[in-house]
Amino acid sequence: MTAPLATASSSSRLSNEPGRALLTIRGQHFVTDSPPTLGGPNEAANPVELMLSALAGCATFVCECAASELGIPLRAVAVTVAGDFDPRGVCGEPFDPRFQAFRVRLALEGPDAAQSEALVQAFKQRCPVYTTLARAAPIEVTLA
Repeated sequence: MTAPLATASSSSRLSNEPGRALLTIRGQHFVTDSPPTLGGPNEAANPVELMLSALAGCATFVCECAASELGIPLRAVAVTVAGDFDPRGVCGEPFDPRFQAFRVRLALEGPDAAQSEALVQAFKQRCPVYTTLARAAPIEVTLA
């Protein structure tokens, strides 16, 4: 028997300021801006940054959860995510706007090398953001 799927959702609508949208997730609201190249005010995170932040946040929580389950001492987790894309495609030029690569840097305080690798594997296997993006573009994951 197949387990029921969880559904996550988000909605977005334009605000009264050009290049700004209001996002709603589970009744919580926040702002996202377009970058200046798309006419946005660039005062809030843009959608590309939000996607990278989703990967960083998911990595943080998967490592925390897996460490607890595996009895791995984890005093701190710091995750940095970067991605490479051609912004000309977003601006309407004939270039592929997809991300071409991602880099995830995990700084884990507490675990030894073998335990750190176990947490990296847990992240790669359990993070829905990672597993989705990994099928779309190569993602390099390193330990700090």
